[in-house]
Amino acid sequence: MPVGENRRATGDLMVRNITPIVKSDNRWRDGRGFSIPEVKEAGISVFEARRIGVPVDTRRKSSVEENIDELKDYIEEAKKAGIRYPKPKHETKPHSGRAYRGLTASGKKMRNLGHKK
Repeated sequence: MPVGENRRATGDLMVRNITPIVKSDNRWRDGRGFSIPEVKEAGISVFEARRIGVPVDTRRKSSVEENIDELKDYIEEAKKAGIRYPKPKHETKPHSGRAYRGLTASGKKMRNLGHKK
C-alpha cells in the first residue's frame, strides 16, 4: 500500500482515510492533514474538505503536488459515493443555577430586593 493511503471497511461503505505526505528532516513521512493551499488548489474550501472527511492541518504552509493529485482523486470518489459528514451542531449552555442570577435570599439582599414595606 503506498504512503498516505489507508483503507478501513465499516459495514457496506468503504471509508478511505487519506493522509498527506510531508517532507521532514530530508525524508518523507505521513502528515497530520492537508495544508490550506493544497485544499484550495484542489478546488474546495476548508469547510467543504472537513465535511467530506479530509483532514486539514492549518499549521502547514507547504504544498506538495502528490497531495493535490491524491486530494482531487478523493474528492471525485467522495462525491460519487455521497460521503458527507453531518454539520457540527453548536449546543448552547443550559441556564445556570439561581445562585449566579442573584435569586437566592442573600443575592436579593445584596440588590436591595429583600423586604417590601
